[in-house]
Amino acid sequence: TLEAIPYHEPIVMVTLAAVCLGGLAVFGAITYFRKWKYLWTEWLTSVDHKRIGVMYIIVALIMLLRGFADAIMMRLQQAVAFGDSTGYLPPHHYDQIFTAHGVIMIFFVAMPLVTGLMNYVV
Repeated sequence: TLEAIPYHEPIVMVTLAAVCLGGLAVFGAITYFRKWKYLWTEWLTSVDHKRIGVMYIIVALIMLLRGFADAIMMRLQQAVAFGDSTGYLPPHHYDQIFTAHGVIMIFFVAMPLVTGLMNYVV
């Protein structure tokens, strides 16, 4: 439900705003340069194994950036949380980032990267 969204957490809201603005920028750029038909006919509906491999690799690189952001947040939390300081993340949020980082790096980076390289090479 909408009540479950943590509006009081600044990290969540800044991330939401950045993702929305980034998505709008990509959508606007594709529309401005009129590349929708090209993307649909040449890439999204392609059966060429090399293009499919490139798409897998692109997704893996995008998710690598997400995994890198998670790693930076975890290391920053560990660097800040010493002495009397508890860091900038609540414990449950750190646990979620830790778990998401592992899932993203294995299932959304390693597997698509290997699959993409196999598709591209073969």
